[in-house]
Amino acid sequence: MAILAATLRVRRGLRHHCAGADGRHSRAGSARASGDRGHRRTLRSVTEDVTLDYRPRMPRVVTAIVVGAIALASLAALVWPSLPMNQLATGPTQVGVIRRQIDGPNMAGRVGALAPDFEWNAPDGSTRTLATLRGKVVVMNFWATWCKPCRTEMPMLNSVAFGSDAVFLAVDLQEDGARARSFFDQLALDRLEPILDLDGQTTRRYGVVGLPATFFIDGQGVIRYVERGEFADANEIREGIAKAR
Repeated sequence: MAILAATLRVRRGLRHHCAGADGRHSRAGSARASGDRGHRRTLRSVTEDVTLDYRPRMPRVVTAIVVGAIALASLAALVWPSLPMNQLATGPTQVGVIRRQIDGPNMAGRVGALAPDFEWNAPDGSTRTLATLRGKVVVMNFWATWCKPCRTEMPMLNSVAFGSDAVFLAVDLQEDGARARSFFDQLALDRLEPILDLDGQTTRRYGVVGLPATFFIDGQGVIRYVERGEFADANEIREGIAKAR
């Protein structure tokens, strides 16, 4: 009996010991699981912080270029309307200013074709067209202040115009009125009528690719002679007028 009682006590002790060990193991497992969950939450937090810190950002140089481009576009939008080629000339001006092109059949910048027509504001504020000059010989010279041959030949044109009943039109290529007026005043050109071709469209319609170029137009508006380049002397100008009569 004593041996049986001792055996039972040993078994109860073993069960108690095993239960305690199982409890400790269970608590340790729970602690480890809790620790793992906390570790995972920490990793997620760090990952989120890193993601926020390293989101793509526009380089400063690119930002500066974009801002500069926007500022330049805004400035251009403000300045563009005030440029000479974008202003519609009205009222008295220092020189004539072409305001529109007039289309028509058989118009071209060559001998035998009708001279391309256009409308311009005269210095006195009136509006004229090439068609209003029908019945008169028209000498149309294309020029610019920067053209050296033009500076040489324009006094000859002015001299011939002084003793002729032909109308002399001096079409300036894409320059402002003050510059053209100053050029005329310096050379005392008082028999030529300066007209500004601000956008160059008239010059292109006549097929002018080099300056100076002079067209002799008869009383019916037909081009009879074209001189491309500088005149050698005043007689060549008079011969051109004769061909247009």
